[in-house]
This record gives sequence, structure tokens and C-alpha cells, in this order.
Amino acid sequence: MHESAPDVWCLPWAYPGPPARKRVVPGSLDAVERALWFGTPKRALSLLGEHPDTPRTGWLRTVALLATGRYEEAGAVAFPGSAGRWPALLAAASASVARQCGRYAEAAERDAYALAAAGADAEARADALVGLTADAVGAADPHTAAVRLAELDAMVDGAGWRAGVRRGWVACELALLTDRPARAAEASRDAVRRAEAAQAPRHLAKSLLFYGVSMRELARRQAVAPLFRSAAVILGRAERLAAAVEAFPLLEVACRQRQETLEEVTVTGEAVAQNTYTKVAS
Repeated sequence: MHESAPDVWCLPWAYPGPPARKRVVPGSLDAVERALWFGTPKRALSLLGEHPDTPRTGWLRTVALLATGRYEEAGAVAFPGSAGRWPALLAAASASVARQCGRYAEAAERDAYALAAAGADAEARADALVGLTADAVGAADPHTAAVRLAELDAMVDGAGWRAGVRRGWVACELALLTDRPARAAEASRDAVRRAEAAQAPRHLAKSLLFYGVSMRELARRQAVAPLFRSAAVILGRAERLAAAVEAFPLLEVACRQRQETLEEVTVTGEAVAQNTYTKVAS
């Protein structure tokens, strides 16, 4: 039995409220963080040049370098050796470096360290649990991924907008791993909704990438050409946003996925037309 496709453009969505944005001092670390989430990683890196190395600057630097595809430089940022909010966030970012390089066991060790170091800090705990879920997905361990995702779900609502968006990403990955494309589309669409409400372009681009891939998997199940076209439109938007913020790894993946999807639109359309002709002729 095929999973039913969700309505692709079911606007208006019930948006969560936009994140509260306090006034920040130009050039401060708060300004760096704002540039990273709501501007461009390149801008965040330029602002970071003015600040000494601390766990917080290490976290922001690692995330920005990852976003621009500079994995070797991101891996060179010192791993924290202490506990607390900023060391935990830095440890989770360090785990992302290992995960991007396919070293899932190492990533899981770093994310476990991050979870222990986070204490009661909700955002840091959420980052670690997102990472642990993604590590298990990468290692093709759906049981562990489901356990970690359930832990994340139990506390994500109080952890800020980033946690909600990133929860959608790993829930989508787990659903795709376990061959549930409709569930993947639902999770990624929620991530799109949250990222768009937060006005966070890089997070929105990645959410759209997950959403487009999920819709394509549904299209493959059902051999429905319009679903392929919808997926291509979604991936095209992800591509444009990734280019706008110079998130080069996202741009490369979105471009490749869109091209593959467009090729499948043509193939599926021809197959559907041929099947229709055969039925009519018979």
C-alpha cells in the first residue's frame, strides 16, 4: 500500500511565533550569532575575527565553517574539555564535523560528551540529541535513532526555534531510512514552517532540501509526474536560498538533487503516457 502524499502547498500554515530578538551591540558575539542564523556564515566569520578563542567563539566558528564547506578548518577548532552551555554546543558542532566525514562512531562519542556537558541547558541538550539521532541514522541503526529522537521530542519545545527545525531534519532522515516517505515529508514540512517563521534562510534552505527529497521519494513510490515536478520546485527554492547565503555544501546537494528529480520527471511522464496509450489501445 502506498503512503498518501501530503498537500504540497497547504498554505497558510499555523506558524509558530518568530524568535524573540533582543537588541545586540554591533560586533558583539550576539551580533555574530545573529549573522550566523539570520544572515550569512561568511559575515559571521568576518565578525569572529575580532574575538579571542573561547568555547562560544569556537562553537560559532565551527558552525560557520561547516556551513561554508570548510571541513578541515572546522575540524581544527579545539575540542572542549569542560562542561557548560558553550563547551557542550562546541562539542556537538565538533561531532558534526566527524559526521560530515562519515565517522559516525566518533561523532556519537562527541555528541555523548556534549549531552553530558550540557547539564540542564535545553538548547545544548537538544543539539546533542539531534546529533546522536543523526549519528545513529548515519550508522544505519534505526532503533537507536528512534530512542534518541523520542528523548529529543520530550524536551524540544522548550529549546528554541533551532531545536524545532533540526528535530524536523533528523525525523525526516529516520523516516527515509525506515522507508516512510510520507512521514519524512511531514517532518520536513514542519521544519520548513519553523525555519520560515524564524526568517532563518540557511535553515530554511536545508529544510526545503529535506522536503524536496521526501516528496521525490513519494513520487517514486507512486510514479506520479506532478509530484516529481513539485519536488523539483521545492529543491529549486532550496538551491536559490543556499546560493544567496553562500552555503556551498547545501547548494551542491540541492543542485544535484534537483537535476536528478527533473530527469525523473521526464522518464516518469513518458512511462505514464505509454501506460495510458497501452490501456487505451487494448
